[in-house]
Amino acid sequence: MGMNGNAIRMKPFYYLCLALIAALRAAGDDLTPLSDEFDDASSLSQWRRIYQVEGWGNNALQQLDINTTRPGRMWMVPHTSSWYAEWRGELTFKTVTGDFVITTDVEPRNRAGTGAPNSLYSLAGIMVRTPRTMTQPSQWTPGGQNYVFLSMGAANQPGTYQFEVKTTLNSSSTLYISNGAPSRATIQVARIGQHLLMLRRDAGGPWRVHQRYFRPDMPATLQAGLTVYTDWPVCETVGSAQQNVTVLTNGARLPNGGIVSGAQPDLSASFEYVRFARPTIPAGLRNANLSNAASVSDAQILAFLGSAASPPGGATIAPEILGVDRQPGQGLVLNIRLQPDRSHHLERSIDLKSWTTLTNFVSVGQTLSVRDPDPPSRNALYRVVSP
Repeated sequence: MGMNGNAIRMKPFYYLCLALIAALRAAGDDLTPLSDEFDDASSLSQWRRIYQVEGWGNNALQQLDINTTRPGRMWMVPHTSSWYAEWRGELTFKTVTGDFVITTDVEPRNRAGTGAPNSLYSLAGIMVRTPRTMTQPSQWTPGGQNYVFLSMGAANQPGTYQFEVKTTLNSSSTLYISNGAPSRATIQVARIGQHLLMLRRDAGGPWRVHQRYFRPDMPATLQAGLTVYTDWPVCETVGSAQQNVTVLTNGARLPNGGIVSGAQPDLSASFEYVRFARPTIPAGLRNANLSNAASVSDAQILAFLGSAASPPGGATIAPEILGVDRQPGQGLVLNIRLQPDRSHHLERSIDLKSWTTLTNFVSVGQTLSVRDPDPPSRNALYRVVSP
């Protein structure tokens, strides 16, 4: 028995080999284990949070769960909090080194769940951030906030859906707001060298390049994950030094002796998945100025990002090997039942001690047939593993 998989021993010579039916598409890389399809509540323990890592102690989320409030989704409901200049909000993240792509499907709502948020700057999305070398608030130094994000919800027009992108360099934030956002979208951020590319796909529409940033200051290892924030007027009134160490609820006492009042947080956000992948950059673009649209067109970006850079993560339902058919002169066919739209590995072993990955793939349907036209002449054990 393997991780999220089962195994079957064939003799005298059966072995699982790559001969995939057309229902499969190539996928799988070293970042696949970071992906989360949000269909297992226990995967929450695999995520890190800024307020804990940096030692702030104030949990900016009123609610956070996976596959509980909304089956198959991560659910976030923030207290009054924000990201801007020195203000530090919520970031639920994983650490990634090198080039990567992070993709999610996000659905922001007001707390009643009936439409767009009704509080200023109440949005949810993807953030990529430079880690800070601190474990307690006393180690905070001004001018050290460096990040980019792409979010959707209500920005400067409460009650309407908008996109907001923001780049913050040494705690100086520059934001751009666009109207006409849908109530749900797929969003993506790609880090390629010194370039940060923001993409989106409105529900039912095509992928679009939304914004590009050139950030040569960002180190090799970054924090990448999900952010939510809401109710900017109260955050602004309280100030960053007070917000960063306080859960801002009405009646809460601030470190300076003040009392929080007028808080009206109005955001609930659900995320269907988070998928990490290494980008496959065309040879002609590997040294190109990707953050300059005059050098690299949107069409060139979309040719290798968007859907091409968003393979599903691992399955939570174990694949089941249903049986093997040997066809004279045609080798072996292995029949598998598995969870659709998930990443899988096909592996073999001769001794049950070491396993060799034969191929990575993404399942489309609920069953799969794999043919090995030339099985080996030894006993072999086969399994399908979902990372």
